[in-house]
Amino acid sequence: MRGQAFVLGMMALLVLCVGVIVLFNTGQSVNTKVQLVNTADAAAYSAAVQQARAYNLMAYMNRATVANEIAMAQMVSWYSWTNFAISGTAHLRDALIVISIPLEFFGVGEVLDEIAADLQEAKSYLEEGRNLEQKLFDFAATVEAFMNGTYARSSQLIGDAGSADTVNLATKIVKMNDPNASIPAFGIALLGKDAVSASALLKDGYVHRYTIPLTGGHADAGANRFRNVVMEARDPFSRERNGSFLFGLFKKRGGTDLVDYRNWVGLDTLNFEFHCPIFLCGVHGFPPHGKHFDIPLAWGGGAAIDKQTRSFASLARRNPGWDGPYVGGDPEYATKGHYDPYAGAMGNGAASRVVLSNPAENGNPWIKPMGGAALQKLGGTVGLPDYNDITDDHATVPYLNGASASDNGVSKLDVGPVFTVLVVQNMDTVHTSDHLDHLGNDPASASSGVFGGGPDFRVKDQTVSDQLSALGSAQVYFSRSRSLFPSPVDPRRELGSLFSPYWQARLIDTPCDVRQAVAIRHGMVSPCKPTL
Repeated sequence: MRGQAFVLGMMALLVLCVGVIVLFNTGQSVNTKVQLVNTADAAAYSAAVQQARAYNLMAYMNRATVANEIAMAQMVSWYSWTNFAISGTAHLRDALIVISIPLEFFGVGEVLDEIAADLQEAKSYLEEGRNLEQKLFDFAATVEAFMNGTYARSSQLIGDAGSADTVNLATKIVKMNDPNASIPAFGIALLGKDAVSASALLKDGYVHRYTIPLTGGHADAGANRFRNVVMEARDPFSRERNGSFLFGLFKKRGGTDLVDYRNWVGLDTLNFEFHCPIFLCGVHGFPPHGKHFDIPLAWGGGAAIDKQTRSFASLARRNPGWDGPYVGGDPEYATKGHYDPYAGAMGNGAASRVVLSNPAENGNPWIKPMGGAALQKLGGTVGLPDYNDITDDHATVPYLNGASASDNGVSKLDVGPVFTVLVVQNMDTVHTSDHLDHLGNDPASASSGVFGGGPDFRVKDQTVSDQLSALGSAQVYFSRSRSLFPSPVDPRRELGSLFSPYWQARLIDTPCDVRQAVAIRHGMVSPCKPTL
């Protein structure tokens, strides 16, 4: 009986030892698995953060380009208005000289002659200032064009190669977190595919390169998108310089517009128009009608161009006006609707015709950057340069809220690019019983005779491909402050674009199709479960 009890006790002890070893193996495997998951998450999040920063950098460069364009519009506006002031001063002087002749008898003519002389002196000062202003604006246009070209080339480089370092970055993060872990070849291919999708290398990638036509002979959707942003962002003085007095008999009209995507043109006109009734001015012409007075009083124009055009009139006439697409009530900005060319300066009576033939008295209307063709080869332009933006129907919502695309005010639901990192670690680096000495797997201890080659307490590791693996996914998404959108479903929510630097990154569940691809790669099945 004692012998039987001893045998049973030894068997129980062996079972207990095996159980302890199984628990030990499980603990080691779980601990390593958790570390692998954290490593994969860290690598995926780092890749997404890097991409979000690349998007934000491109957005800042696009915004800087918009700021440059607004500065260019302001320079053209001031130059046009200066030419307008010179014209008004000269014509007022001429009018006073003519009026002073019949009024000489009343003693008023001498006073008017003095005023005319002062106006002539003021005109000379204005012309000198205008000529200096033109030189300064030429230099500023050169700097602005060079900066636009630099931003355009840098944005293209980031759009094409901004994700090129993604695999290298993820590999470094993995090694920093766990020297025994690595990204396998399939994981590198998976992450590389995500990186390419987030760049401008694919036609259907998240970033699209828009090329601005060299001439505005045809409308271009991508160019119009940029033009709308710039035209909307104009300051009030550039957008409209209008006014009227004496019951609308004197009309001042003026504005500055982007023409053919590559040129800025400004016009300013002051016109007197009066339809004198028959009982005051008699009958004129056939059929009989009253007298029509249409007198140009002052006019001026200016244009920023990359290269000389045929004439100021031909360039100014190529502006059909602007169809503002934006909805809003802020008086600082334009609202949705059609806007006449140069805020109506082209339709301001006789002054509109004169300004096209003589936009700058005793001068020229052009603001041109120095450098010519060499600057243009570098992408420099006073107008719109080529630019990057998010492809249509991409990054349309900041998160999936359970509502349909139509309820969200978009044609397609898409949050943003996803980066998935697959991390593996060989089991021979995990401290389980199968890889520890003195548990029966050491040939030296088995043959030493100390314990007579005692029992083998190893519990064989059972893993796919003799590895532990983990998946981590992170997503780049666009979202302004949630306080701006109190409703979870807001059709007026801002879409993701590379004009607003509000790109962020977050960890997400690995997409089901990616999990399935990894499982199939390892000869397993991973059915997708619907998320609640």
